[in-house]
Amino acid sequence: MYVVEIPYKGDDLAEPMGQIRVWLDNERVEPSVFRLSLVAGGTIFRLEFKTVREAEMFARAFGGELIADEASGAVGA
Repeated sequence: MYVVEIPYKGDDLAEPMGQIRVWLDNERVEPSVFRLSLVAGGTIFRLEFKTVREAEMFARAFGGELIADEASGAVGA
């Protein structure tokens, strides 16, 4: 799996979650995992994708970071 993390500052999660959902629907991409973690001052969205192409597209669209290939432990570029 290819993991993308997106940091989000703010309390209102409806807006970024809506934007993510619209992008996923428009691109016909379905993440394997969609998690979020509440941290001081914001939220970190963490999505896992089956292909590096989907992960890279998503990271570019949302200013996220492709952090690793969970299966191999390889760090993304």
